Amino acid sequence: MRSVGIRDSHHKTMNFPKDILLIDFEGLHAPKQVGAILLDKNTLEEKESFVSYIYADMEGRPSFKSGITQEMLNDAPKSGEVGKRIVEKFGTDVILASFVAELDVRHLRLIMQVADIKEGYDYHVLDIWPIAYTHLLKMGYKGQMNSEDIFQALGMKPRGLHDALEDCRIAAEVLRKCLM
Repeated sequence: MRSVGIRDSHHKTMNFPKDILLIDFEGLHAPKQVGAILLDKNTLEEKESFVSYIYADMEGRPSFKSGITQEMLNDAPKSGEVGKRIVEKFGTDVILASFVAELDVRHLRLIMQVADIKEGYDYHVLDIWPIAYTHLLKMGYKGQMNSEDIFQALGMKPRGLHDALEDCRIAAEVLRKCLM
């Protein structure tokens, strides 16, 4: 894939100042799975990835969007351990990003708090949803604002069950398409 840069009016390439850590969580009320990919600050190519289930008591209710069941979570690490693993793998000197960042950032802050990790991520978060939606509006998009419709309008295949790591990879491709 070719190098990605944002061009200003003088056609100079501007690169991100730090690598981008793109995260996605499955689980609305409690995180049940997390995926993360580290994107190169100059090319937006994937450098590293991480995925883990997170132990939670689902109280007998499987997740319809992700297909996650209690059996999948029974031997999973607890949220604090997952938070430590993420920081060990990627550090915190990155630009945090997500597709519809509010929920994902809330879950990340929760697992960091449980892990008793004091040094956190910068409060600036790259939310890919408004970038994608605005990009599509400029192209005359008249569809819905939900992620599935936006992904398909940008040429992605329809998703089946949600998987946090796969959703990160889709969001990364959306970011590349919108910034190229």
